[in-house]
Amino acid sequence: MKFHPIAKAAVALSLLAAPCMAQAPRAASDHFNRGVSLYQKGDFEGAIADFTKAIEISSRLDNRGRGDDWSRKTGAASNFDKVRVLDPLAAAGYANRGLARYHLGDYEGAITDCNSAIAIDPRLSTAYNNRGNARFALKDYDRAIADFNRAIAIDPRDAEAYNNRGNAYVAKEDLDRGIADFDRAIELAPRLVAVYFNRGSARREKGDDGGALKDFEKALALDPRFAPGYYGRAMAMCSRNELDKAIKDFNRAIELDPNYALAYGNRGLALLRQGKDAEAEKDFERAVALKPELKAKLELIVERVRKSRQTNR
Repeated sequence: MKFHPIAKAAVALSLLAAPCMAQAPRAASDHFNRGVSLYQKGDFEGAIADFTKAIEISSRLDNRGRGDDWSRKTGAASNFDKVRVLDPLAAAGYANRGLARYHLGDYEGAITDCNSAIAIDPRLSTAYNNRGNARFALKDYDRAIADFNRAIAIDPRDAEAYNNRGNAYVAKEDLDRGIADFDRAIELAPRLVAVYFNRGSARREKGDDGGALKDFEKALALDPRFAPGYYGRAMAMCSRNELDKAIKDFNRAIELDPNYALAYGNRGLALLRQGKDAEAEKDFERAVALKPELKAKLELIVERVRKSRQTNR
């Protein structure tokens, strides 16, 4: 009996550095750079606050040194809500704020911010890539692919966009086109760890466990602390019915990422197949506590595993 345990693609996300623009006020650049630092530390709410401030400052009409009297004489607005300068720093600020919102699960907010970034700079490929990832998270796969297409059209060597478009094709069950995109991403960026995980997952779905294992091994060779690499290898071991090896890799994935809900869920399935029901139940409870939307899918697979065990007695 073939099981279809739950898996998750590894998306590639792009954080922009501050562009070197003479017109950007120093305060805006300071907030922007602090936002980048907070983002890298995982403080996404703090990053949003700083990116917001950078956007506000860099969007103001640049009438510094002219004073309010200049505004009265010329009739020009001094309120940045009335007249905005379309500064590249603001575009980058919107793109990065959208990325932080993505990490907080605010996918609609991420899309809105990417829209603003694109309105300022229609050739900002990163904004299309990140908007595509938000649409992918919302399962709007066709529009996600359209965004990745645009990112690739702007920058044909954007390995991350190929990786992410490959994920969307796989989600649409077009495994061959997905793998082709993963292949291209690897050609462009041989050290992009996420793409090996994604190609390995697609290969496993096609029944190519050997190819999948090679990809997961490559991901781990590049980054021995890449939890999805252990997870992917564990899934391949489950497909081979090598459950002890699978559980060992699930353990390592969870050690590296204690909130890895999918690893708990699938370790539970491996334990259940070994007849270790009590241990399995603890993993299922932990998985659902971390990610409640897994509950229905897990219950369905658990029922299949139990029926399979009865049949094979």
